[in-house]
Amino acid sequence: MPSADVHLDRVDIRVGASQTQVNVQGGTISAVGSVETVLGEFDHWRHNSRKRPSGGASESQTHSNFNGIRFTWKDSVEAPTQSLSASGVRLLGGTPTTIIAADEAAATSQGTTVRLRGPRISLARSADRYKIAEIEAAEFSVDASIRPAQLPGPVGSSQVDLTSAEPIATALRNDRLPSTRAGASESVGEARRQSSYDRGVVLWTTLIQGAQGIDGVLAPGARVELDGFRARIRIADDQLTLGPGSFSIRREEQALSIDLSPQQSPESGSRPSGKIPDADPTSGLPSDALRPALLFRLRIPLHPITDSAPKITADINGGPISLAMLGLQEGDLGLFNVSQASISSRAHFELTADGHSLSLDGSGRLQNLSLRSSALSEEPIAGIDLAWRAKGSAKLDGSRAHVTEGEFSLGALRVLAKGEYQRSGSTFRVQGDVEVPLVPCQAMLDAIPDGLVAKVKDVRLAGSFGLKGKTQFDTSRLERDFNLSWQLTNSCRVTEAPPKLSVDNLQRRFTRQVQGPDGSFTELESGPGSPHWVPYGAISRFMEVAVMTTEDSGFHRHRGFDQEAIKNSIRENLRQGRFVRGASTISMQLAKNLYLARTKTLSRKLQEALLTMYLEQELTKEQLMELYLNVVEFGPMVFGIGDAAQHYFNTTASQLSLGQALYLASILPNPKVQHFVAGGAVSPGWTNYLRKLMETAAKRKWITEEELEEGLSETVVRGLAVPQRTRSSERARSHGSSEDESDAGGFGLTPPDDELRP
Repeated sequence: MPSADVHLDRVDIRVGASQTQVNVQGGTISAVGSVETVLGEFDHWRHNSRKRPSGGASESQTHSNFNGIRFTWKDSVEAPTQSLSASGVRLLGGTPTTIIAADEAAATSQGTTVRLRGPRISLARSADRYKIAEIEAAEFSVDASIRPAQLPGPVGSSQVDLTSAEPIATALRNDRLPSTRAGASESVGEARRQSSYDRGVVLWTTLIQGAQGIDGVLAPGARVELDGFRARIRIADDQLTLGPGSFSIRREEQALSIDLSPQQSPESGSRPSGKIPDADPTSGLPSDALRPALLFRLRIPLHPITDSAPKITADINGGPISLAMLGLQEGDLGLFNVSQASISSRAHFELTADGHSLSLDGSGRLQNLSLRSSALSEEPIAGIDLAWRAKGSAKLDGSRAHVTEGEFSLGALRVLAKGEYQRSGSTFRVQGDVEVPLVPCQAMLDAIPDGLVAKVKDVRLAGSFGLKGKTQFDTSRLERDFNLSWQLTNSCRVTEAPPKLSVDNLQRRFTRQVQGPDGSFTELESGPGSPHWVPYGAISRFMEVAVMTTEDSGFHRHRGFDQEAIKNSIRENLRQGRFVRGASTISMQLAKNLYLARTKTLSRKLQEALLTMYLEQELTKEQLMELYLNVVEFGPMVFGIGDAAQHYFNTTASQLSLGQALYLASILPNPKVQHFVAGGAVSPGWTNYLRKLMETAAKRKWITEEELEEGLSETVVRGLAVPQRTRSSERARSHGSSEDESDAGGFGLTPPDDELRP
């Protein structure tokens, strides 16, 4: 064999009248080359070694025994992508069974390594070939690394083409499954390449062919059982560890069944590790008396063309079982206290015969789950009790998803949902219903883990909360087909707030932490009576007009949450295909500035909502506006309207003109970016934007026509307390703001894109 290098320590050959015995003790076999090359050379060698002796002599039987052999193979000398190694290899040849065993074996391919300790394979002679009668191993582990580039692409990516699956789909319609023979592998490979977009088709075909390949090498009544199964999967900076568990393969009448279950300790009251019990004939699952704590079963039809139900199915049933018993370790996927958390599942998945659709019908529960996630909270989150049930289906190319039943519950908080999503090219349609059944407000807060509501967990609430909502829209025609509506039942109110959150603290001097440009924190003194505080009555009325125009037109109308602004924000973000407009009200921004960090987490949004409700409940609109204008950031380490007026225009808050006030309000979304040109004047593009804002304020009757005319004549200049004026002949009113923009809830006008960058 040209690709192999063989060194044997000791070879004993005993020739008898009817058989020849070959015993090999120790040695190394090394091979380099592709799988096809090495196997081809081996078949050629085996064929030549079995030729009948010349001279008419009868052929004697040869039995070979190998012991203590080390075997290595890799697909190339430099930078191999696939390799196989085994130590202590033993081969005991005989009739009708041959045993192959090893102390250890490992195989690596594309970043995935499979290791076995004590593998043992029994081969039974059947006609002119061997088949596997039994496979055992003391330990079986898989170590895989998944790079971000290997993860599925985003839904709606440009490479999706539904017509590419035709080669495989046509074979199915013509009652032909791609053959597993070598002669047909090229056509199958080409079909897979052409349909690589459709992972479902490729997955279905691969599983069917894999099952048929396994079935082809299994002897009747074969037993494949691997104890000590372990897996470690690394995804970017995270990892998931599973095991030890029991892995088995068995052949049913029309399908191949693959089972995986965690090994159980005897004191747990469950079945000890070992053989997975036979299925109950009525349910297809192990009987309750012998059922493992959690069982994953994959069933693959062996004859999908003639089978009346050729779907590939997967079931995950059992529990509750500790996450530690599944093999998860501290730190996996951000989890901690894994021994205290448990999971239960009754879930059934089906992959349709064409490989295009996956359906789910099931339920599950996670109890006492604890994790760390920077996207959810800066605090560790412990004690999560999350349950779910769902029934639905989805196209695996991302073109359609349909949920007929859906429910998620977090303690006493329940969310019911159903709906449909359909995508065509770059546009999509959504239709759905969501409901939060009426729940006491305190029970709803108590259901949320403390790590998500750390600052407000001691707040006491009264009242109840409920929600029913509907949505229907088509992104290809949002102007005509956009409906988002909800009925809110909300009588929640704060009956008791902890001392640190009490609004009484805001009626006198108080200190708060602010973050500087370098990320460091500094304590500032604020509140009535502090040196830089400006009372509401000492602030130019144009300043309130300005922040209502740019930030929250419904400030005096809503109770902290502007439904119309939320709808407009969602519609505009859908239209642009990215986030371009938020819906935070002045009250929400105030809650964030007074109590919360800048980090964008789910925790912050949840606490912001409750604190907004509390501020609106306890303070008047005038008090809210005074607080907001005195704590908001107008630039790096420029906090409050008093400092901002002095910093930018060398004036007081009471003397701010309309243009100056609108400029200060216009930079609130990104106060690090300024819009002054040489000489100190506001840039022409930003000046035009300020004039559009003036016209919007006039349409809303917040300023008079005379004030509008005076504002339009302004040229805002940094450091100049009194704005420069232009003659009416040198300016023209902007016609850029539409009626829709003026009614957009304070979020309708968009600043010039080229001036938003730092």
